[in-house]
Amino acid sequence: MRRSARAILGLMVAVAALTLGVTPAAAAEPLPGPMPLADNWFQGPADLSGYANGDVIRSRPVEVRFPANTAWPVVKTTQLLYRTSDSFGAPVTTATTVMIPDRPWTGPGARPLLSQQQAMDALGLQCNPSVTLPAGKSQDLALISPMLALGYAVVTSDYQGPEMAWIAGRQTAHGVLDGIRAAQRFEPLGLSQSPVVLYGYSGGGHATAWAAEQKATYAPELNIIGAAEGGVPGDLAGLSEKQPAVGFTAWGTLLGLSREYPDKIRPQDYLNPEGIEFAKALTDGCLPDLLGKTKGVSLAQYSKVGDILTIPSVKAVIEENSLARTAATPDMPLFVFHDTKDVLIPDWGMTGVVREYCNRGVDVQFAPGLGVDHVGGAFVGMPPAYKWLDDRVVGRQTTPNC
Repeated sequence: MRRSARAILGLMVAVAALTLGVTPAAAAEPLPGPMPLADNWFQGPADLSGYANGDVIRSRPVEVRFPANTAWPVVKTTQLLYRTSDSFGAPVTTATTVMIPDRPWTGPGARPLLSQQQAMDALGLQCNPSVTLPAGKSQDLALISPMLALGYAVVTSDYQGPEMAWIAGRQTAHGVLDGIRAAQRFEPLGLSQSPVVLYGYSGGGHATAWAAEQKATYAPELNIIGAAEGGVPGDLAGLSEKQPAVGFTAWGTLLGLSREYPDKIRPQDYLNPEGIEFAKALTDGCLPDLLGKTKGVSLAQYSKVGDILTIPSVKAVIEENSLARTAATPDMPLFVFHDTKDVLIPDWGMTGVVREYCNRGVDVQFAPGLGVDHVGGAFVGMPPAYKWLDDRVVGRQTTPNC
């Protein structure tokens, strides 16, 4: 849809230029998007008008594994292809993976549903949990095992959408919320009455935070009773201004947002020829590959326009994809944890968001970390976050500390 609009606009500009006797300069070729998956199951229908957001298009049973050749027969796993919306409301499709343990839920009410947002931080479709979980390549299966052991069902969605629009907040939120809708609407799973809790760290924390912020307006019917989010790059604009534009976060922000905002962020116009080739080499990268290829590599190293992140259109998009910038406000309790010695995503990138939420009356418990940096913060913060989520399910009172 957006590509068609760009084509029409380009044609109009060309016609106008020729009318005035001006030869238009050749437009730079956009960078490639992610390579489609070979598995046709992931290809949605061309016409999505018959589906609402969160409606299931097709389903299939799968088997999850971790490590690679170790099946987990203690969970029944189903994948769902569903309709969602991009940042601008255009219909797209993506997939989610739903795991239900073989043990009954012994707590109060219906079996709860944990929506776990994996920290994909990737540009390739093969990096999504719908691919990595059956292939035994996702360590997140081990990380969510404590909740499966308690009897929670778990839904984990390919929330970046079909273009793998890394760090695009609204696309991400829609992917998460519609994944929950799909899991609850698919009757064979028996989750329609389940209370829902959200969890994510780092990139997954970003997805969780955006889903929490957009839920009241985008999916008000969902019974989400709590969200735990850690290591979140909430103030993306502030981080972009103060952090050096080096490494996978800088490249991921530029390339990911360019896929969602191709008219406003145009890496093909900012990078020199060597930079274009470097960016193309990242097209389908997963997190480990991106970390390795971009280590110590700055945007400035390949820029032909100076500081790319200060270009007005780029800066505006980054601002738009920062939390707490609009009236949208979480309508459920939050547990926010962030390590005090996090160098990759400093805690000040989220503390301002927390203060704003507190000012708006959100029930927030903020937990500073123990000084173990970003990766360590994930493992130290996860147990109390899971405990906090379980407290919401069993009905214990929150302990906000705004």
